[in-house]
Amino acid sequence: MKEKLCQLQTEYAGQPTTTVTLEMPAELFETVKKAAALEGSDTTALINCFVQQGLLESKAAAKRMEFAEHAKEVLKGQGIHQATIDDIFHKFLF
Repeated sequence: MKEKLCQLQTEYAGQPTTTVTLEMPAELFETVKKAAALEGSDTTALINCFVQQGLLESKAAAKRMEFAEHAKEVLKGQGIHQATIDDIFHKFLF
């Protein structure tokens, strides 16, 4: 079984597309082209997949940050000193 760089099943399959102009370093684009060729894909599909993966990761990171801010407020409301809260979040979680 061939390993794939991008395993993401796209929720956007079959939807209308638009053309964009994207500037990136030439060396990076060459790397993307080589990766797409190794995968048996085209550069557009691979870039789309990586963008979707990045958005999923960003969404997850935003949710973690939102949770952390809420947890800090709860701890503060329970009378935990700010230095202790900072210590917990900076040394153990981030």
